[in-house]
Amino acid sequence: MHRRSGTDRAGFGVLTYFYGIVSLVGLVVTVGTGFLLVRGPFLGGALLEPVPLMLALAGFVVGIVVLTWGATRAAGVGSRV
Repeated sequence: MHRRSGTDRAGFGVLTYFYGIVSLVGLVVTVGTGFLLVRGPFLGGALLEPVPLMLALAGFVVGIVVLTWGATRAAGVGSRV
């Protein structure tokens, strides 16, 4: 069972839903930029120019970080007992 945070006065879900939404945003960014990165070499599309390619790569890394942070916070990993 999930432990209530001391700052979560509304009950079980407020912070969990927030971290779930953060995880979803991270997942969408990761999937979107991942598609831009692989569509050229693997799906027969044109390869991106160097600058947009680096921006897509940076977005992919940021998406992974946001997804991981939100998912670990939602699951309560690392929270003190």
